[in-house]
Amino acid sequence: LAARLAQHNLRVLLLERDTLPSLPAASSPIIYAPAMQLLDEIGADERRYARNTPPIRQWTVEAEGAFRVSQPVPPVGGRDYGYAIDRARFDGALWDHAAGMPCVDARQRHTVTDLLWDDGRVCGVRAKNIATGEIVDYHAPLVVGADGRFSVVARKTGAKSHSEHTDEPTTNYYAYWQGVKPVNPDIGTAYLYSTGGDYGFLILDSADDSTLIAIEGRSDVINTGRIGAEKFYHDFINRHPAICQRLRNAQRITPVKGMKRIGNLYRQAGGPGWALVGDAVHQKDPLDGQGIYDALFTAQALAQAITAWHSGKTTWQQATTGYEAAVLTETQPMYRATLSRVHREIYTRRPQWFLRTMARWLYEDERYRQHWASLYLRQTDPDTWFTHWRTLLPMLRGIGRDIQHFFAR
Repeated sequence: LAARLAQHNLRVLLLERDTLPSLPAASSPIIYAPAMQLLDEIGADERRYARNTPPIRQWTVEAEGAFRVSQPVPPVGGRDYGYAIDRARFDGALWDHAAGMPCVDARQRHTVTDLLWDDGRVCGVRAKNIATGEIVDYHAPLVVGADGRFSVVARKTGAKSHSEHTDEPTTNYYAYWQGVKPVNPDIGTAYLYSTGGDYGFLILDSADDSTLIAIEGRSDVINTGRIGAEKFYHDFINRHPAICQRLRNAQRITPVKGMKRIGNLYRQAGGPGWALVGDAVHQKDPLDGQGIYDALFTAQALAQAITAWHSGKTTWQQATTGYEAAVLTETQPMYRATLSRVHREIYTRRPQWFLRTMARWLYEDERYRQHWASLYLRQTDPDTWFTHWRTLLPMLRGIGRDIQHFFAR
């Protein structure tokens, strides 16, 4: 957002609590072509934010004891790949890019402790310089909270939540490893391992020959109890030979991190003198790996609203109304699709006979896989991608294949 505003010669004070690059908050590290196209718009250098990171050109889906199929990543805008980025490297590269722009004053190790108000309107922030302990008040015509799920700006302004879904919460834990046996030694791969419900695994080839191994599932199942995240994570992996055998000669190189009872909600997008962006305004389950795209899109939409307001084309109220509408239009269909997938693939337990027949018929169908892949790349309408018609035909084709194989034997 700071880079986009600087492109319009708007002065931005960018405050960051940490020192970048640093270990990030829990996050899905996946980005695909649509997210990289948004990064292209601000001039971010792919060679820097994805340095020494293998392009992911293939998805492999395996259902426990039932089937295993692979699907190439379809090209979008000239890119037929994505990345499981190193978030510390990614965040650091974007920070350096924005901080290097003439209109941006970027300060790390500054934490916002409160908002400043003038006659019911936010007019700045109170921040603490962590290095010196100094408390400083900064005044500005607009304050933006790009401060995540537990946004201070959202809390201090009383931003209301809406469209919240808490009835089927998920929890995930992950760590990075080295020496993992690759799913495909010849091509960067995102490997999804399904157990038929309750939880699943995700293995991603990532930066510097590292591999991310994540568990996501129902919060009542992925529950560390008293044993702690580290032991729970390792015990869980050891219960699954298909995952465990890939780690026979591997070493974990990061702590186990994660998110409990992941939120699914929207917040009020703005008010007098303030706005929210990224996870502060919208958050959802990471099952579809759309979080970074959503953050980048909300930054684009908010930058357009701010520049229109700053140039006098709209009032701030009109700008925030338009911004919120743009966010909902772009993200709500995928939000509904993600919540539907959480219900269908995590909260609905599938027996082995279902995996060996109906699920296998779907995923062995090339046209279904292409349609499924286009959902991740935002090239199909999320509201219509899993209709009865789109699933019935692949299943019928799957039955036909099984009959052919039977008679061939």
